[in-house]
Amino acid sequence: MSESAVPSGWRLYSLAHSTRYDSGRIALTAPAFHDTLKHRTKYYFRIFIIYSMLLWFALSVFYGCMYDMSSHAHRKHLKIIDMDHSKVSNDLVGIMLEKNEQERDRSVSPWVPQWKMFAHRRLHSLDECKEHVRKHEWGAIVINKGLQTRLQRALQQNIGYDSQKALTVLVSTGRNPIPVSRYFQPALDAMAQYASHQYAQRQLTTLTQQPFANNRNISIDNVDPAALITPIWYTTIDVSPYSFGIAPIAPLFAVFVSLACTLATQILIKLSSVELYDVVNHHQLAVALHLLMFIWSSILGLYSTLAFLAFRGPSYSSQHLGLPITGARFFAIFITFDAAILASSQWIFFWITILPPDLVPLSLISLMVPSSASSTVSLDLTPNGLRWIAAIPAHNSTMLFRTITSGAYPKVALNVGILVAEISFMFLVNLVIIMVRQDWLISGFVDAAGWYRSSIFYKQPPKYVARSDGLSRTATMSTDVSLSTALEEGPDINEMPSRHTINIMDDSETPEGMQFTLYGL
Repeated sequence: MSESAVPSGWRLYSLAHSTRYDSGRIALTAPAFHDTLKHRTKYYFRIFIIYSMLLWFALSVFYGCMYDMSSHAHRKHLKIIDMDHSKVSNDLVGIMLEKNEQERDRSVSPWVPQWKMFAHRRLHSLDECKEHVRKHEWGAIVINKGLQTRLQRALQQNIGYDSQKALTVLVSTGRNPIPVSRYFQPALDAMAQYASHQYAQRQLTTLTQQPFANNRNISIDNVDPAALITPIWYTTIDVSPYSFGIAPIAPLFAVFVSLACTLATQILIKLSSVELYDVVNHHQLAVALHLLMFIWSSILGLYSTLAFLAFRGPSYSSQHLGLPITGARFFAIFITFDAAILASSQWIFFWITILPPDLVPLSLISLMVPSSASSTVSLDLTPNGLRWIAAIPAHNSTMLFRTITSGAYPKVALNVGILVAEISFMFLVNLVIIMVRQDWLISGFVDAAGWYRSSIFYKQPPKYVARSDGLSRTATMSTDVSLSTALEEGPDINEMPSRHTINIMDDSETPEGMQFTLYGL
């Protein structure tokens, strides 16, 4: 197609030189462009280095939190709670502690948690045991009250015997469903089954060595077969149900999606608020921006809460899905999401305000990667050097969310305190940073996009005129460089003469009697 045949308003570019579109342009390899090309190459190389190092940081934090998790699980303790205090229960405790000694060597059982006898205080009922495990433990095996009495009656009087009432395995899924399902639940089941099989073998051996005919208390005709063959078995109770499909990532995903929406709005605010920074009172501007963040976080928090409630659906009160969602729990989930999004938004606002555009992703990556690690991996199973991620808003919101929806491992005061402290601290910091950015814009230290004066992308920011009627004029300084003259004379592009003009754009039609003050020109 010839150039004359190109429709009006369209440009078709090709590899061949076009006199119509390439006239007045310079080649990328032209001598006049060498210095500019060199500066750009150095700049891109620095950016590659920065983000490659950021990748190592992100991967180190994420994989570091999961490094050798099995060894950390091996050092955790599950509890044995004896509520019967009888010969049978002592035998069962001995069997389990003996098994624990065999598995203490990590080379034999590298991931199996350790076992410890619960001896801090007596628990008088199964409900008290459930409450203790829900608040403090990963899990426990409870030897129920009356075990020896029920077993002896079944062996002597052929009374109906339910072996599942011998032991109760208590597990707290809500503490963290990932390590519970991977390490603690299998360990609880394995130990309960091992104790059951070992006790059954010992009982049969004892009865074989002392035949029924010689045992005045036990008659073969009166023995309940269940008590003879399977004297010990167990029932599993999840004291903090948190086993619905998206349990490990539900709060984290809500915060991530909200942060993505927040990042877009805050970048837009930064690029479109230059006139506000240059004209509006600092205190009013700071309050307005924080109020906007609070309103936006509340909207996103409400949407996240409604989305979670919709996911639970009509069966949200089912026991296996967690605690019933009452009005109080709905409000608590909303406040949790709102606080986490607001605290994270303040963090992003701070870095977006002071960072140039090419480094803005640093704020999001440095927040999202530790957030994902701290919200999915239990801090009890992470190296000590990475326990600082407990201060991240997403971690505290995740812990609150689990406590609200399952009742597990309540640390409400700690989690709420951290979130409130972070919100308050970042509020004060952002008050200062808004004032700093205002000063930077007025002095020309940064431009409207956030590029610093030393950057190759820096453009002189516009200056705004404060008027008595509350409106404004914009004074812009533009630079006109003639490239055609440069190509003819061949000087360095960085040494070309420039012509500066000041343009005043009037917003009104009647400038008579107008008073204004011009800043910084």
